[in-house]
Amino acid sequence: MNKLLLLPALLLAGCASIQESVSPASSPVQGPAQDCPDLLADYATGASMDRGGWEGFVKDLQQRHVLSRDGCDQLRLALVYSQGRAAERAQALKLAEELLETGVLQEKVQARQLAMLLRDRLWHERKLRLRNLELQHRLSRQKARNKELLMRLKDLDFRLQQLKQIEQNINEKEQSFIAPAADKLPARSSPDTGGGR
Repeated sequence: MNKLLLLPALLLAGCASIQESVSPASSPVQGPAQDCPDLLADYATGASMDRGGWEGFVKDLQQRHVLSRDGCDQLRLALVYSQGRAAERAQALKLAEELLETGVLQEKVQARQLAMLLRDRLWHERKLRLRNLELQHRLSRQKARNKELLMRLKDLDFRLQQLKQIEQNINEKEQSFIAPAADKLPARSSPDTGGGR
């Protein structure tokens, strides 16, 4: 999961660029860490764990979210879910979408932008995964079709060889009939070359 540590830096960079474009120059920039304390630290913690430790960490975050019903805890859980397998990443997408639909992070600008970036990244990843599955299915169907064509080709070749063998047998029988008949023909007498009397 170490490669997933790149995500916080990318998301922070995206949040910062969005914030610069929408906030007045006099407004202080509030990062996700200020909106939701320990958010990215928890993400990094999950990324550094093996599967067993990660699953235990996710259960703790789930219980925390159930008890608090807080938008930050839901985003925290979504971020850590995004480190998991396909089903867990689908859950991360669902949580991020719920956050944006309900507007619970409306007052926490950077946290909301982080949720938007997470949702967009997971949507793009899901689209690529579905496209990959479609291509795999196409490839499987093409392989099956090629196998079927190869079997048909082998069958046709086998039949062709049988026809050639039959033709050869017929020719051999014809030759066997012709040769004895030629042997039974009467020999032609030679013209008399002797002198007359």
